[in-house]
Amino acid sequence: MVTLAESLTKLSLPDVQPVEFERNFIKTAVCELRFPTLLEYETKPPTQLQKELRKEFPHYERAQVNLVGPGAVENEVRYLFRSKKKDWVASFKASAVALETSRYTNFEEFAERLERLLTKSKPLLDSDFFTRVGLRYVNEIVIEDGELSGWISDKLVNPLAEGIYGTVERFFQEVRGFAETGRYTLRHGIVRVDQAERQVYTLDFDFYEEDVQFESVLPMVSEFNKQSFRFFVWAIGPKVHDRLGQATARSAR
Repeated sequence: MVTLAESLTKLSLPDVQPVEFERNFIKTAVCELRFPTLLEYETKPPTQLQKELRKEFPHYERAQVNLVGPGAVENEVRYLFRSKKKDWVASFKASAVALETSRYTNFEEFAERLERLLTKSKPLLDSDFFTRVGLRYVNEIVIEDGELSGWISDKLVNPLAEGIYGTVERFFQEVRGFAETGRYTLRHGIVRVDQAERQVYTLDFDFYEEDVQFESVLPMVSEFNKQSFRFFVWAIGPKVHDRLGQATARSAR
């Protein structure tokens, strides 16, 4: 008898050389590490963590977030530590710590900052594992000439590019599955707000795994990064390749 686990097939992407391009389309890159809830931080700020992060993230902010769930609205407190230019954010809440940036340059820089955040957060967590580890890249690609074909892979957008749907006000899809390491969610599509405005196509790659030991986090995030890069290269068209600029060999980390 074949079990469900044995019948699962994984994300199959062509191998690509790990390179760093001159430019990227990443609007947001974020790594979130969830851990068993620490009740004390639902009301008390992590003052020791602020001291540890102050040089790298000098701006502090307390944010109240409303979470809408089935039949209820819950309030969640998040503590945000922003870099001097406010383009990097370390966040902490009772059940997660995260690193986010709107100025992504390369994975090496991101991984180094994440490693420092992990090291400084560890004394607060009182846990040797994370309930969930996720790495997400949100890419926004401007369709400069108004023709979708050539910007995004035809495998994703053929019906749109061929006009089968007619005039589309909104097109967005979500795919979830299993990857070589962990699981993935791909969200992709386009929202047409104004016919006169240029279209922006979103490619949102989210790789994650549950129940991850502390020492396995950084190697796992590195694998997520490699898989996300392969997914991105598969999903784009030649026009995006041209905009990315010159490619140089990237560290195997």
